[in-house]
Amino acid sequence: MPGSSAPGPPRLGGHLGLSSPDAPLLVHLGCSPAPLDQINALAAHGFAGVQDLFMKMRPPQEQAAMAARMKQHGLVLSSIGGDPFHWNTPLWSRTDDAAVQMQADSIRESAAIARCFGGAGAVCVAGLDPDRAMASQLTAMAENLKRAAVQAAEAGLVLLIEPIAPARIPGMLLDRIEPAMEIVHAVAMPSVRLLFDIGHVAMMGHAVADALRQCASAIGLIQAADIPDRVDIGLGTLDWQAILAAIRAIGYAGILELEYEPADQTAAGEAAMLTRLGATLDMSWRVSAPAPSASSSSG
Repeated sequence: MPGSSAPGPPRLGGHLGLSSPDAPLLVHLGCSPAPLDQINALAAHGFAGVQDLFMKMRPPQEQAAMAARMKQHGLVLSSIGGDPFHWNTPLWSRTDDAAVQMQADSIRESAAIARCFGGAGAVCVAGLDPDRAMASQLTAMAENLKRAAVQAAEAGLVLLIEPIAPARIPGMLLDRIEPAMEIVHAVAMPSVRLLFDIGHVAMMGHAVADALRQCASAIGLIQAADIPDRVDIGLGTLDWQAILAAIRAIGYAGILELEYEPADQTAAGEAAMLTRLGATLDMSWRVSAPAPSASSSSG
């Protein structure tokens, strides 16, 4: 979250799969798509955080092994998919008994993961219900999240509200920054924060640097992708020097998650992506790209 200062380069987070758990960020450089191999690879290449949208689909034994490996490397679990089976449904804007129970179950599972990993963020999004007024859905989502906020805080869990550009994924309730900010302010608890996705914000037509400054007080996590088409940082049209300057200016010291799949999905492509990333972000550290090891360390 934003603080008084954010010295040095951003602390980067890598994902364990966006469209599939078989397609993590460093699928080739990490020996295999297996989570432990990917955690090792992210640590070896200087990453500080891990994003796993599929964490809730993994068995408890695998979650525990991942937590132990991340602790060994000093990595944090920056975010998980809060509702991997219901993310594009109106779950969080519903008020019926069945939905309220599903919300409680979701928070309980997310809280258990946060406790296992020493803290985590859970992404909360909701599909638009075309048969209900948007204002009532937004109010209900805020009330539902406020009810969950205390339990989340006790577990070291942050509920991350993500506005999603309709040009990228149509049919979502939060398709602009403003209503997402209103929900964060309505809940008014530090365990409910804004997930600021640079790619989505740019696709909504905002000047990203200006939007970062306007949303600074509510941001809990920043995700990064260039546009168009959510490509590697430096391959699109965004002004990353201006964006990084804004991130420094607001004092954000959290993880900057890379939420894209490399344009060239080969070992050489992943290595080039890391080298280009270091140059684009003007990192003070060198991103090395050793050849994949012949042996797997997932066992």
